[in-house]
Amino acid sequence: MSDIDRIEREKNFHDNRFGGADDERHSARKYYSINKHQEAKFVDVISSLCNNKNLLEYGCGSGEKSLQWQKFGAKVTGIDISPEGIKKAKKIDAKSEYHAEYFVMNAENTEFDDSTFDIVVGKGIIHHLSLEKSYSELSRILKSNGHIVFIEPLGHNPFVNLYRMLTPKMRTKDEHPLKIKDIELLRKYFNNVEADYFSLFTLFAVPFRNLSIFNKICNFLRNIDQLIFKLPFIKRYAWTVITHAYNPRK
Repeated sequence: MSDIDRIEREKNFHDNRFGGADDERHSARKYYSINKHQEAKFVDVISSLCNNKNLLEYGCGSGEKSLQWQKFGAKVTGIDISPEGIKKAKKIDAKSEYHAEYFVMNAENTEFDDSTFDIVVGKGIIHHLSLEKSYSELSRILKSNGHIVFIEPLGHNPFVNLYRMLTPKMRTKDEHPLKIKDIELLRKYFNNVEADYFSLFTLFAVPFRNLSIFNKICNFLRNIDQLIFKLPFIKRYAWTVITHAYNPRK
């Protein structure tokens, strides 16, 4: 029953977002100004994998990334728990020169056949799900040489966690930013697991986002991050992580 309640809460929360209700996350958007490097890495990994491939977008929302994957040559399917999100995605798709398929579907228990997709991608979706269920489902629906690529928040940094605690309306009750053990759990379902960590000192660039020196400050702090992330015990305090796992265990 708890899983049913959790899924219903997630659906309602995201329906409110996509249905035109005020977006509680608006005040947090300033922090995403430092994420260009992370986004570039995410796109670079996916673009190298998806030409002429079947790509599933987990938690696709309104399908804002789908067009990009299609331009890279992928055949795109998108799923989301939110009917309002899928409604928006289909409306946008109808006006596009490219076309994807969109379905309202639970990512933990999809309706796809075994070994359907070459690659599954998503941004900020895994931490909304039951990890054991979603990892197992990803392994099932991927082909034997398939890949997953996700951007997810991490849950070790006490200052980031304090911000989360002070802004509960920005997220659902059931979100659980990933821990290192959650990334390691991927090895139970995939033969190969890689993780790239982003944004620790780079967060200090946010107050300068509207100044001409922002990019220089951001690049300088990002270089510091990349140096200190070579220390394994520091990585956990990053804000976000890109996980790239491949060759699922069948």
